Amino acid sequence: MRRIILTFSLLLVGIALTAQQPQRGKFNPQEFKAKLESYVTQEAGFNQTEAAAFYPIYFEMKGKQRGLQRQIFQLKRNAPNAEASDQEFAITIQKIKDLGVEMAQLEVTYYKKMCKVVSPAKVYKAMCAEDKFHREMLENFGGGKNRPQGHRPK
Repeated sequence: MRRIILTFSLLLVGIALTAQQPQRGKFNPQEFKAKLESYVTQEAGFNQTEAAAFYPIYFEMKGKQRGLQRQIFQLKRNAPNAEASDQEFAITIQKIKDLGVEMAQLEVTYYKKMCKVVSPAKVYKAMCAEDKFHREMLENFGGGKNRPQGHRPK
């Protein structure tokens, strides 16, 4: 009887401790996009008109970059088998590098478009804000437990 009561008590304590831990939801792309847009808008100092002109171009660029990045990941995942010739590996490497160049050219093209609808200074601030946003998101990803407080690697 004591064993049953003890087991039941331990089970209840375990459930109570689990219930107190903050629940992490799944990644929500729409929420992430909204937070990014809000953060960049504030950091870059966009007004409503500028934001309305900037974000369609920005998100179109990001969508195309995601497509190219998927192709790169696909090439890396489906690498030639171990018995493949150096020539086959060289071809795969060249395809990956060509996609990287295409991504860089895409970025140049779209940043020129952005600079036509918003001042280059604000486009630059938006670029920096995006980097800062991603850094902060990564720092907060594990609840800040992975790194000692006050320590920021350079």
